[in-house]
Amino acid sequence: MSHSIAGATRCAVVEHVTRIRIGGESRAVGAVAFDLDGTLTRPYLNFALLRTRLGSGSGDILKWAATLPPNERLQAFREIEAFEQDGVRHAKWNAGALETLGALRELGVPVAIVTRNSRSSLDAVCGRLGIPADLRVAREDAPVKPDPACVRHVAWRLGVSVGSILVVGDFHHDVEAGRAAGAMTALLTNGNTPEWPVEADFVIERIDHILAYLH
Repeated sequence: MSHSIAGATRCAVVEHVTRIRIGGESRAVGAVAFDLDGTLTRPYLNFALLRTRLGSGSGDILKWAATLPPNERLQAFREIEAFEQDGVRHAKWNAGALETLGALRELGVPVAIVTRNSRSSLDAVCGRLGIPADLRVAREDAPVKPDPACVRHVAWRLGVSVGSILVVGDFHHDVEAGRAAGAMTALLTNGNTPEWPVEADFVIERIDHILAYLH
């Protein structure tokens, strides 16, 4: 089934037979929502460097920028957009990501990309690498992670229950958004030990490891 990424039209509710094992429980998978940088693409963006450039401190960069006076806010978001466009130029597939998307398409499971990045940078990365997705959600489309509204937006747009969505990402914002929405969650470590408490349903080193849990 094809899902349009344009407009805000809700798709018809669909049922999928693919299921995932969580502990001793088997749950239906209605869609998988992936983060972009560090998940579908190799980690590249250096947010510590961006914070230094902006003087934003250690908190949420987007929230911080939104509180600035108008002229300073405009300049901050210009810096953020330039930072993201640099990521576009250096974007490469993460290990196992292309194979994972192909396997999900074979299973008939819709795929969404949910990122805190801008629409222009999201579309540019997808165009550059040819990333297939049924839905792309950028920061202009819904409140950004860790706000659960972006995950609920995926459920509404794809016509699936939020509890049947699997959120996959490499940062605690991804897990927090998924858990708060009532979705299933998988933390991708890319071989690194997380520096925060992990409360995801799954912890995987490579993105394609999630396929072992599907049946």
